[in-house]
Amino acid sequence: MAQSGLNTGISKGIHQGVKSGLEMANIRSGLKGGVVSSIWDKSKMQNPLNLSGIKKPLIFCNADNLTTNTGTVITLTDLIGSGFTLTNAQGTSFTPDLVVKDIFASRDSLDFNTAASSLYPTPDVNFNGKSEVSIIMVCKLKAIANQVLYIEDSITPGGVDLSMTDTNRTLRSIYYGGQPGSITNSQYDSFLSQGESSDWMILTLKYRLKQPGGPGSEQEMYVNGRLQHKLNSSTFNIITTSMTSAQALIIGNTSIASGSRGNSMSLGSFLLLDYWMNESEQLRLENYFRWYYGNKF
Repeated sequence: MAQSGLNTGISKGIHQGVKSGLEMANIRSGLKGGVVSSIWDKSKMQNPLNLSGIKKPLIFCNADNLTTNTGTVITLTDLIGSGFTLTNAQGTSFTPDLVVKDIFASRDSLDFNTAASSLYPTPDVNFNGKSEVSIIMVCKLKAIANQVLYIEDSITPGGVDLSMTDTNRTLRSIYYGGQPGSITNSQYDSFLSQGESSDWMILTLKYRLKQPGGPGSEQEMYVNGRLQHKLNSSTFNIITTSMTSAQALIIGNTSIASGSRGNSMSLGSFLLLDYWMNESEQLRLENYFRWYYGNKF
């Protein structure tokens, strides 16, 4: 009895000590906020494959699933059956190269390693009438001032120019508003540490042709769930409230066949939605990518 009581007391004391220590260290706050803590915690995670109806992604692809890879032509698999995928079917040597087991959890990546490297949707994504876009990319930036994402162009509202402005991998997100012939834009920069900017990241982007929360609420950029919203400049206003069909999406460059800003990054996954993710949707989708890549972000 005495030995049993002693063991029980020690066990309870250890449990209480661990609990108190976690509380004092504020470790539980992140978990309670919803970040996945293990591969079995899927209650706060949204697999894009299970989204349907108006929430179904336009594009969901990753470097682990390729339909075509000839060395010069590469096409990623349409994982959700949306009819859209990513390719560089120009038949040139500019295709991003496949790097096997390059990311956490032994996942593959695509290396944008030449100035002309790019990927683009096939068939073309029609943005006509859309007013919101959300994007999640798993990527690793290179220390060079080159392109990450481009939605043409600066002539019509709803264009996006996401690039690195320097060798410190500072991301600048430029979003275009106004109206054709009188374009305005807002520009926000990231403020990443050297460690954050040089490693694999979950890059989340949200854009909308409206400002429900006032100036600045037309765009948001996150790295690993942390808002990157350092104002560089803004003349942004809302006149035209929807995009046009002429705006092409290009990943890793500003042109499909003749770009010069493609030596920019490695890419693991790409997700495109035609709506603004709310906080819960964003967290659950980011948690999916955390889980998929071994909870390293």
